[in-house]
Amino acid sequence: MSSRPKLVIPKRYKEKYGEKFPIWSFSRINTLHNCEHEYYLSRIKKMKSLDNIYSLCGSYAHEILEKYYCNEIKYQDMVVKFESDFLDVEISDYKFSNDKEKNNKMRDKYKECVVHFFKTHNKMADKVAIEKLIWIDIEGNVFIGYVDAIHKDEDGNFIITDFKTSSMYKGKKVQEHGKQLLLYALGLIQGGVDINKIKVRWNFLKYVNISYLQKNGKMKTTSGDRNNWVKSIKTPLKRDIRDFYDMDEWEVDLKIEECIRNNSLASLDNSIIGKYKLEDCYVYPEVNQESIVDLVDGLISDINLIKSKGDDEVNWERNEIQSQDEYYCNVLCGVKKHCKYYKDYLNKKNLSDVEEEDIIALLEEI
Repeated sequence: MSSRPKLVIPKRYKEKYGEKFPIWSFSRINTLHNCEHEYYLSRIKKMKSLDNIYSLCGSYAHEILEKYYCNEIKYQDMVVKFESDFLDVEISDYKFSNDKEKNNKMRDKYKECVVHFFKTHNKMADKVAIEKLIWIDIEGNVFIGYVDAIHKDEDGNFIITDFKTSSMYKGKKVQEHGKQLLLYALGLIQGGVDINKIKVRWNFLKYVNISYLQKNGKMKTTSGDRNNWVKSIKTPLKRDIRDFYDMDEWEVDLKIEECIRNNSLASLDNSIIGKYKLEDCYVYPEVNQESIVDLVDGLISDINLIKSKGDDEVNWERNEIQSQDEYYCNVLCGVKKHCKYYKDYLNKKNLSDVEEEDIIALLEEI
């Protein structure tokens, strides 16, 4: 991301809390939920936290969108810059997985999906506030947040958008993961915006929404991976090809497979192509009084826990790393090289690998 300007504390906070006071962020609280020992190392001991593959790639995408909406680059330049930036990932030691084959597949899919996004992104509005700083007062605890984008729609609603390159949230996870967006919404509310005029959403860059007309005349919208979106509409597309072309069933199947293989409808007649509309994949958590109250209660509880633990490392211990923790610790944790639990995990894993090799060698001898 581009460098942010020096933080200027608003007058109302200086008058209320003085010149110096703790400033919280949602990412700080989120670290607590990820791993308490990671919180201790990164937030209390101030160990430098390194990027992981997702934070690095996410920063590339965010910076490109920021430059586009600030009129620093043109639409067609977005995909060129991303491909150039992503080359650094392809030749670096950053990994999506420690398994080489899996890592290559995940990396290629990630790139294909985000490239497709930059080629087809639907511009949100002509006037968009980018990287907007918001201040929020949570019962005497001051939070700040930088909102990816805010604009007003034709009905006068304030739309808060967070660009995400992670997997899409569905079902209960939408509201569970929406707390950061709700925090931003609360900042607008405290600034005088009516809660009923605020909408919050993620734009999941790796996914696309496809809308099409069903046989019953009703529109249906489904979501799919951008690098394989045609496959997600295989059933209705097959129907439309069968209805339009005078083909045998095996020819229809070949036509479908061609479209899926190319991830495009370009080989079809325009009357079929026109039935399918691609749009960015937006997901909207609910903004209401109940969700705001739950947010505040949760943040106060987290802050009280942090304060009660203090600075003593003994209060920030964790259980040894288990199999379910491996992905986070291996790929996502930014302070793992300082973590004694991670070192123990590596030592035990290496010993286990050696023991396994010895057993295999012994069996081969037998």
